[in-house]
Amino acid sequence: MAQGSDTFSELSQYTLDRHSMRLLPEPFCRRHSVVVLGKIDAQASDTPVTIGMTDPDNQTLRFRISDFLQRAIQPVKLNRYEIDTALRTGFGAGPQTKSDLVIRERPPSRQPPSSVELVDDILAGAIEREASDIHIESYRDDVDLRYRIDGILHQAYTDMDPESVQEVVSRIKILAGMDITERRRPQDGRIRAVIVQGEEHKVVDYRVSVVPSPGGEDVVIRVLDSSEGLVPVSKLGMSPDTERVFLNLLSNPEGLILVTGPTGSGKTTTLYGALAQLNDGRKKIITAEDPIEYYVPKVNQKEVTPQMSHALLLRALLRQDPNVMLVGEIRDLETGSMALTAAATGHVVLGTLHTADAVGAVGRLRGLELDDADIADSLLAVLAQRLVRRICPRCVAPAEPTRKQKDLLGPLLDGIQPQTGVGCEECRHTGYRGRTGIYELLVVDSGLQELIAQGAHSAQLRRHARVHGFRTLVENALEKIASGQTTLAELVRVIPFRQLRTAREEHQPKKVSDDS
Repeated sequence: MAQGSDTFSELSQYTLDRHSMRLLPEPFCRRHSVVVLGKIDAQASDTPVTIGMTDPDNQTLRFRISDFLQRAIQPVKLNRYEIDTALRTGFGAGPQTKSDLVIRERPPSRQPPSSVELVDDILAGAIEREASDIHIESYRDDVDLRYRIDGILHQAYTDMDPESVQEVVSRIKILAGMDITERRRPQDGRIRAVIVQGEEHKVVDYRVSVVPSPGGEDVVIRVLDSSEGLVPVSKLGMSPDTERVFLNLLSNPEGLILVTGPTGSGKTTTLYGALAQLNDGRKKIITAEDPIEYYVPKVNQKEVTPQMSHALLLRALLRQDPNVMLVGEIRDLETGSMALTAAATGHVVLGTLHTADAVGAVGRLRGLELDDADIADSLLAVLAQRLVRRICPRCVAPAEPTRKQKDLLGPLLDGIQPQTGVGCEECRHTGYRGRTGIYELLVVDSGLQELIAQGAHSAQLRRHARVHGFRTLVENALEKIASGQTTLAELVRVIPFRQLRTAREEHQPKKVSDDS
């Protein structure tokens, strides 16, 4: 295999052939910043294939590419911009689908905005603020517009009032394909918009829920900005040990891996990151989603519909020869039974549950009347997670625990110097900017398998896990507090009180008896 060069090549030196470029899977190319250059002659199997790379000296990556193409390769060094340009030629900017509206910047006006302009401003405002949700709340004498940013709702100025809000809601319902004459029943829909900012075009999906209220109708819109791309596992915020074990688990040939946590804890982001990790072009990956949130290139994504229930869809997908299945939320006996069966018969199965912690997933599966032996046989691991806000790096400063935090956390605070964000223009005076995950990863070893099969209760399972190195959400959060990534206030906000008390009790110094 030819050696990489330390000098940059020029993209203009090479022919870009779409058929040749697509011999490497698009997710692989984008994840590793590589691209096939020139036209591959299928007859000349002894001729090396030229590969553009940002790091041509990465031996492991070069061997993977050579093995995938079954050809020797000649790596050349390109910068990231040139590789992105080449990938756009080969694969396009992403899935191009019809949009429901195009939102452009408009000049300031002294005229009151129309309902069309108000909706455009509201949808574009979410992208500008990097919000995950939009809330429009109608009251008898007022209208609130709030954006959820980094998990917290923030009030925003709006020109809507109780007289004009219905026109705005009707406009949203039309765009989302809802019945505007129906105001007594909840409705769901979806809007796809193209946001035009200068020369940049951004495709954004908005998932819309409308529910009647005494003041009219309330609207909540989930913002799904696919241009942000999938977050790789390495960027989720796991500790090095947790990330290493999680990646090893994903490389298993079979088994059920569950991601648990409440709504808004980042489960979907983690699952899509796992799919991106698994999507090397050699596996058949199928998902059953309700609904599809982000479209992943070269992954067979299927959506639950009124005509095709979750269980019916999963049964059909098992006949599609998958290697990896994403089953979404396991919420009933039939779905759980199929997930366990698939995991025990040669498939990697990814799913979610709503549980407070990792150990609680076993009890939740039992609550669906799944057999202890089947759970023990199929369950590979449970990753429990929460999202905490990151301290703004521009205004970080030392902080002292409050009296309430000292009373609640006690010995957990020993040796920790908390920090906080005092607020600045960069973070809109919140003291926070962005979010990171906190995690606990429960690996089902042989001892835990035996306990689950015997019907051991959660306290026994937890004791076994702790003896064998299991680290909790609280411990991971305290590590992030000690390293200045987040605050004590975030720990108290996202971790249930019961888990904080349990962690405190485990850290209490053991009492020495008078007889010892």
